Amino acid sequence: MTGMDATSLAARIERLESRAAIQDLLHRYCYCCDLNDPDGLAACFTDDCFVDYGPGVGPARRGSEARREEGARDLAMFSATSHHLSNVVVEFDDVDRARAKSTVYAWHRPADGGPQWRLWAQYHDVVVRTPDGWRIAERRLLVAGSENFPESWGWLPLGRR
Repeated sequence: MTGMDATSLAARIERLESRAAIQDLLHRYCYCCDLNDPDGLAACFTDDCFVDYGPGVGPARRGSEARREEGARDLAMFSATSHHLSNVVVEFDDVDRARAKSTVYAWHRPADGGPQWRLWAQYHDVVVRTPDGWRIAERRLLVAGSENFPESWGWLPLGRR
């Protein structure tokens, strides 16, 4: 361990454990969506979270209870979904706060039997450490593309350089 003392090693281990816990949190959110579990979905967020999925989906909302209600409403529209999360990048502001970006591909089978919906997007999150573990405090969904969603669903565009 040349050049490292025990404190820096402990800090590095803590950072690795936090990064893994944040990635688990983001994956858990997707699993809750696919299991149609709005309570589990809401538990991924802080009580006072801020979530913006775009103007067509509805106004930006605050609070995990609002997230639970929206999740219950939105997930009921589908007989099945499959969310695939990848390319997770975590940047720490400090030991208890980080910014995470992840890529999501989401497939949706409408309950009414209509054509399947597809979404290619990114989640831009602020996550914080709470007494119950890491939680999403802020989330924005930025969309690169979608298929078969209602035209009235306006998205926040991902944008490119």
